[in-house]
Amino acid sequence: MATSGKATGAATSAVLLAADQYREFVVIMLQNQVTCALGLFGEDAVIDEGIVLSQIGDSVHLSGAAARQQINVIGNTASLTYQSSGDPIAVNRQGYLV
Repeated sequence: MATSGKATGAATSAVLLAADQYREFVVIMLQNQVTCALGLFGEDAVIDEGIVLSQIGDSVHLSGAAARQQINVIGNTASLTYQSSGDPIAVNRQGYLV
């Protein structure tokens, strides 16, 4: 079953997605021009370290263990959307579902 949602980053590291042992994949996309960083495997997100999304439409596709663990985000006012589990979808840099 696919789940999707929206989230807003904060000035400190916060949980974007809680750990889910059944999650197969997750796609996370930046919706505004605010740089944010993701912390994987339950690690705190640190600005400008790890996976960094900085342009509208930037996205990351995680699968396997990386998708199942807690994912944290940092980036004050960063607007994010995500889709997880079910059949994978592809997202290109311009932010369109393909």
